[in-house]
Amino acid sequence: MDDSALAALAAAGDHGAFARLLDRHGGRVLAVATRIAAGDRTLAEDLCQEVWVHLLRVLPKYDATRPFQPWLLHVAANLCRNRVRGERRRPAQSLDAIDDAGGEIAVSADAPAGARLERDETARIVRAARDALPASYREILALRYEGDLSHEEIAEALGGLPIGTVKNRLHRAREALALRLDASLASEER
Repeated sequence: MDDSALAALAAAGDHGAFARLLDRHGGRVLAVATRIAAGDRTLAEDLCQEVWVHLLRVLPKYDATRPFQPWLLHVAANLCRNRVRGERRRPAQSLDAIDDAGGEIAVSADAPAGARLERDETARIVRAARDALPASYREILALRYEGDLSHEEIAEALGGLPIGTVKNRLHRAREALALRLDASLASEER
């Protein structure tokens, strides 16, 4: 069953359909929330719960002629962004673990300890650089890479922006991340 049909059933009170939407899209919603929350996993999980509760209220407003996933991620990004702006920032609970939402660098469990340490250190540097970006950059990167959305879907998720604007913002976000990574790696080498 496609997302639009599940959304219609969930809007009508079908808890099974809502659970299937949660199963299908929960990881992407968590990934977007994690990026907007600057890697604070505890805050991101709280935001995800708020998104799904909020979704129960706004699901009847979903226009089934439009793709569901960009609409869902738009709702999620807006709610997360508004909550993060209004909340005092809490320190991340754990920066030791690489998040489950796509941030892991693949290294076999059989790999030597040095390779695992290097992977963990690289992931820490990337995570710190990403988390230091402005919220708008973290959001667009999350929609593209964790949400796996196309430029068109990102444009829709961000309220109907022109595709050129999305491409420009994504380019600037990547450049900002690259600059932060270059600075971090340069300071690590000293």
